[in-house]
Amino acid sequence: MNDEAARGTDPQARDVSERLDRIQAASFFAADHVAPVEGKLYINGGFFNMLRFPSYPAIVQTLGIGASLVVPWHAYQQDHHFVVTLRDEDRRELPLRIEGGFRVGADLLMRHGDPSVVNIGGTVPNVVFERPGHYHLRLQVDDEELGRWDLQVVQLPGGFPSAAVPGSPQSGG
Repeated sequence: MNDEAARGTDPQARDVSERLDRIQAASFFAADHVAPVEGKLYINGGFFNMLRFPSYPAIVQTLGIGASLVVPWHAYQQDHHFVVTLRDEDRRELPLRIEGGFRVGADLLMRHGDPSVVNIGGTVPNVVFERPGHYHLRLQVDDEELGRWDLQVVQLPGGFPSAAVPGSPQSGG
């Protein structure tokens, strides 16, 4: 063992250790709708980063949020807690907070040491944006930030076609 490994400062040793017991977000995103079904995420209108409105406050009738977490086998048989929040550009938490928990066990068909994928998601109704600006969704698992999804919320100029307004019949969304 080299001196760095003995002191715990060896970057390679840290990488191996983190891969063994650290949950990672393979994806974290916003969508029109997200539904978890039998371990899969069904997504409609996913992975956008801009919302456009003619006036404020504005309401997003449905905001889907999804995450795919990779859970290494050293994190099995433990209770894990996740929190999703919406924050404004001043990092203030807005009234959208989702919390939950999960526990993973090894599937009989997995090889020793294989990670598991845990998909979490859902759709939040009537999300209010008081003003244009930069917002972000934040994902934490076990008090560690694993994902962030930025949303730019913009004011449409006067006379802009209604097809650019989310949820309008002409826009298809």
